Amino acid sequence: MEMKFWLAWGFLVSAKLEMGCEDSSLLAVKAQKVVMHRSPCNRTERLLRCAQAPPGDASCFDTSPPAEFQVRFTLHTGESFLTKVVSSWAPVFAQRFWQLVNLGWWDEVAIYRNDYVNASLNFVSQWGINGNPAVNSAWNDYKSSNASEKPQVSNTRGRLAFAMDAVVCNSTTATDPCAPLRYYCSSNEYCARGFSTEIFVNYGNNSRLDAHGVAPFAEVESFDMPVVDAVGNVLGNLYGEVTDQCPANEANSTSPGCVYRNGTLAGVNVTRFGNEGNRYIASSFPQMYQM
Repeated sequence: MEMKFWLAWGFLVSAKLEMGCEDSSLLAVKAQKVVMHRSPCNRTERLLRCAQAPPGDASCFDTSPPAEFQVRFTLHTGESFLTKVVSSWAPVFAQRFWQLVNLGWWDEVAIYRNDYVNASLNFVSQWGINGNPAVNSAWNDYKSSNASEKPQVSNTRGRLAFAMDAVVCNSTTATDPCAPLRYYCSSNEYCARGFSTEIFVNYGNNSRLDAHGVAPFAEVESFDMPVVDAVGNVLGNLYGEVTDQCPANEANSTSPGCVYRNGTLAGVNVTRFGNEGNRYIASSFPQMYQM
């Protein structure tokens, strides 16, 4: 089933927030989607409530998604990119994405990680940390999941997957931590396990992630990938990779995705972002695109 939310409902979510709920000065990228007429305050209240809702709560869209559906993300510049979800690729991840879309999670969410140097040297862009620290913390605390899927399609250009934690393998011991995960992970280095709300888009052929159990659930329509490439090119060269993935000393850096300015890392500090929310992004990364 193909579902184009913005056509079905004819209503676009305004990204400008009411004062008193969240910072209304932030420009936004918004997901065009099924929407209830609700204020940002009500949206925040619902996200906090749904973080602790029991599994299967229909009011929190913790229900099965359609077999296929589409979601369009619109940048604050007015440009947009269309994504198509195929639920059978990775049902667990498609369901979480469906839930987040319907709850308005993507409004005011920064594309904070951009490992992109040029058209031939790139990796991913990542987003999904909520700009409200209380909301983000609640979902990490109550909605993080160790559920996994065996990849049905590869991590090639334009494919979307959830960012996951890693279990380090050790096959030299009798209690290899990765042994219980072999049904979806064949790597002897690490297995992906544990996700919450963060997703990433692959810029190129990152099929090496398949063996680690990173399962794509959707893809950007090919005709809109130039928009995503432009995001990576701008933000990748301004801010680059997150500081957590880069050495503090530029002389020790081996990753071209790490950006330094006057000897200091230019990227987002994930811990600060989680603790301070969008005010950190607005004050330290004025040109960063947001959702």
